[in-house]
Amino acid sequence: MNVYLSWLLLSMCQGLFAARPTDEPLSLTNQSCCQRLRTALPGQVREVNESSYNASLTTYWSAQEQSLKPRCFLIPASTQDVSTALKILSASEACHFAVKSGGHMPQAGAANIEDGVTIDLSGLNQFYVSKNRTTARIGPGLRWSQVYAKLARYGLAVPGGRSGQVGVGGYLLGGGSSYFIGHGFGCDNVAAYEIVLANGTILNVTKSAHSDLFKALKGGSSNFGIVTSFTIRTFQLGGIWGGNIFYQAEPTLDQQLKAFNEFTANDDYDINAAVQMSISFSPSVGNVFVNQPFYALPQINPPALQPFTKIQPQLGNQTALDTLPTFAVTDAASSPDGFRQMTWALSIENDLQTLRALYSAFNSSIASIARVPGISWSITMEPLPRVFLQASASQGGNVLGVPTSPQGNGLVLVDSSFTWKNANDTAIVRKAGLKLLHDIIKSAKRLGTYNPWVDVNHADFSQDPMSSYGPANRAFLQDMSRKYDPTQVFQKQVPGGFKVF
Repeated sequence: MNVYLSWLLLSMCQGLFAARPTDEPLSLTNQSCCQRLRTALPGQVREVNESSYNASLTTYWSAQEQSLKPRCFLIPASTQDVSTALKILSASEACHFAVKSGGHMPQAGAANIEDGVTIDLSGLNQFYVSKNRTTARIGPGLRWSQVYAKLARYGLAVPGGRSGQVGVGGYLLGGGSSYFIGHGFGCDNVAAYEIVLANGTILNVTKSAHSDLFKALKGGSSNFGIVTSFTIRTFQLGGIWGGNIFYQAEPTLDQQLKAFNEFTANDDYDINAAVQMSISFSPSVGNVFVNQPFYALPQINPPALQPFTKIQPQLGNQTALDTLPTFAVTDAASSPDGFRQMTWALSIENDLQTLRALYSAFNSSIASIARVPGISWSITMEPLPRVFLQASASQGGNVLGVPTSPQGNGLVLVDSSFTWKNANDTAIVRKAGLKLLHDIIKSAKRLGTYNPWVDVNHADFSQDPMSSYGPANRAFLQDMSRKYDPTQVFQKQVPGGFKVF
């Protein structure tokens, strides 16, 4: 028996929280890490000189992520493959790696790594619906457009991502806001996780088994291991209605902000209704509002959404009866892969004066980026009405730290989407984008409407979403990291993502 097989068998026999082998050389190169993976998992490693390597690289959303060149991609086909890989990688601190589900975070290194190992979970694309059709077990390699299409065959849906190109894994581990207001965050609907810890141990995590980790995974991101399947509660869904409506900004500004404020504050909120309101600039058209009303029943122009549909003048109206799978695919098509991207996130109380200040800050930011070639400059407001936050709490809660019973008229999640072509313009875009973020925060603090929660799924790398969850939740996540990853593999060997320490 060779030395490698002897070591592997020994690792498999170790206890749940066994320490890292002390005699493993720390000078192992990333090339050696890839070679070990290739030996242990034949046919699953892709290196630079192989055509399938580029196939993995081009599936990232942003040009920044596509620009990184890992030493190799590992595409595991099963949970056991992930376990084998983590035993190898965690054995040496020199093996740095990244984990990719859908690859939709924009910043370089979020789900890819230069000269390290990228674990591409696209092969974990399993999908099962329970016999009673109340849950679905889905793999992190699926994208939401695929999940919706598979569930639609059963007349079912889940509160997943709005864009069909977003991956299952990052969305659910980061919280996840969806079209389905009455179900809370996406993570609130997860009933079970299958996770592989850093030492290769496979755990099935539920409310009653490893309940502390169960809570930590509801917003704790990729700090504890690699989740290889999610069991999520389903609900019945048939046809839907929705689409984009376009308006010139200045002539409709007062109507827009009033409609959004009252919609979010409504005490009789219709839980079938949702809307995203975007303020966008491009050099060819100037400032526009783009509203995306959504209704979870096949009802044209329902009363709950008429405050938006009646706003005039309109530049275009794409609303129609539709299905969730095609709706998600259409949404994804509006933001194709391969461009440079920047996103950030903040949250504010739903207050009309604050919404006006937000628009003013957005309008003031345009001069600094208007000459950037190919620029698309947009911020989106998503309502978090009280019924949404109460639905989240009623399902057991999470670690996000979002107040479940906010004073006033609900909350608003604000996230940005800045898109451009040339790397040389990155410094200009980032400077302007961060100034806009800070200007909105400054206005909200002045008005007493700032909320500290930062959505990890849209956060910029300059932000600290884990701290935004509050001191108690962050301390809890740190305790979970020490307990389930005592050698801190996911804090030290996985440089991407947002850490709890």
